[in-house]
Amino acid sequence: DTMLKSFAATNASSTAPSVIIVDKHPKPGGQWNDSYSFVRLHQPSKCYGVESEKLEPTEGGEDGDTHRATREEILAYYETVCKKLGDKFEFQFIGGTWFDFDQSKNASTEDDGGALYRLQQQGGTSQAVRVKKKVVDARYLEPDLPVFVGPKFAYNEASINCVPVNSLSDASFKRTSHYVVIGGGKTGMDAVVYLQTQMNVDPNSIMWIVPSDAWITAREQIGSCMEFLHTCTEIAKQKSKDGEGTDSGKSLEELVKSEDFFQDGFLEWERCGKVYRMNNDVLPTKFKDATLCKKEMAVIKNVTRVIGHHGRVKAISDNGDLQFVDGTTLSLPWTSSDGGNAADDTTFVHASAGAFNYSKHIDASPPPFGDKVITIQDVYGTPGFCFVGSLFGKLESLGNMLSNDEKNSMCLAPQPDPTQAKKPLGPSGGDVGVISAKHGYVQRVSNLKKWLDVPEMKKWLVGHRLFNLGHLNEQQIVGIVEEIMEVMVEAGLISM
Repeated sequence: DTMLKSFAATNASSTAPSVIIVDKHPKPGGQWNDSYSFVRLHQPSKCYGVESEKLEPTEGGEDGDTHRATREEILAYYETVCKKLGDKFEFQFIGGTWFDFDQSKNASTEDDGGALYRLQQQGGTSQAVRVKKKVVDARYLEPDLPVFVGPKFAYNEASINCVPVNSLSDASFKRTSHYVVIGGGKTGMDAVVYLQTQMNVDPNSIMWIVPSDAWITAREQIGSCMEFLHTCTEIAKQKSKDGEGTDSGKSLEELVKSEDFFQDGFLEWERCGKVYRMNNDVLPTKFKDATLCKKEMAVIKNVTRVIGHHGRVKAISDNGDLQFVDGTTLSLPWTSSDGGNAADDTTFVHASAGAFNYSKHIDASPPPFGDKVITIQDVYGTPGFCFVGSLFGKLESLGNMLSNDEKNSMCLAPQPDPTQAKKPLGPSGGDVGVISAKHGYVQRVSNLKKWLDVPEMKKWLVGHRLFNLGHLNEQQIVGIVEEIMEVMVEAGLISM
């Protein structure tokens, strides 16, 4: 829904079409309707929302550069966006409604060019709509949330109190003396902070299960995926020139395709204060762009019972013992207040859904631009899913200036890994890994280069409030992209 609004706002501003947004939620805001109440944006508000409406405060109060909208602010913002779109264009938001995409495969086109579809509504009713242009499908980037995507680990509900992170702020939530937070991503981090700062839980009464160490984006100096890739390529170029130590005699291609390529970039960003890690003695193997400030890092580090390097939790026994995928079994480090079963006085917090696993769509995505359907996909991001929606709206607004094939060639996106999706505990993404031609970062820079080659797109990108290089001028943006492309081409990852 949030990406659809970005699409609609940009597309409407460019071509003034008739737009209907259909969403299962009764009100605008998409996944924010389902998020835990204490969630805030990772990044500043100025980088989120739609192209035409600022989310950050415009006068007085908190600095617009640092303001991070709360869940309630974001929901109110999208209400405002929909109202303004409705006042200015032929726009309608229809909540509590579902669209059956199987219809789009067999939709019949009438003489006036429109295809008839039916919208399914709560209560079993339906509504007919005629689509004269295209259906836009934003489901492929629908996040997995703990409130809907249950734990993959086994446990007995009669013996173990396991709740999604949303429950912590519910008025009906029954507090316990101890907490086990399961999940090492941003949701798990938020839970650990909330337990200490809002529920006043002693950090010694918290155990945090972190399957893998991850690099954490420093909120004080948020960088972008392109700036990071540029750092990596500049280091590789310098290494190829120096040719010292273990890198002696290695070609630029070998350096780029080595395991050190990304890690060198992260280590340099760590020196610059752009990323953090929980343990300075461990080189993280994951990166999902979880973002924290120094204060939050300090709060998290108060928790000393951090369990890592055993992989994910496979099962929880009735007495609270945690069974890990590596065969390790770990008992709870505390006893119940009445001397009984430690699990009786412990809440297990499920924060392990993996927001960006997109488990609802494990099959290969269709082409982004089709004759009847546009499928919004991860063609840029980090940070910037709202920008992706806006980008698709802009490309569609160009009409016949670009064919569908041309648009698709500049909208490369990672495809789901079927082996990951079929794992018993579900997918686990975010590996730092090794770069390849199909790596998301390579696809993003290739896409960006092609957008910049279209004069109308270049003009639109510079200064765009949602574009993560929008703070740079045209020469700086083009310079970064060309320098990255030069290395990617020499390394054989992109052909010109």
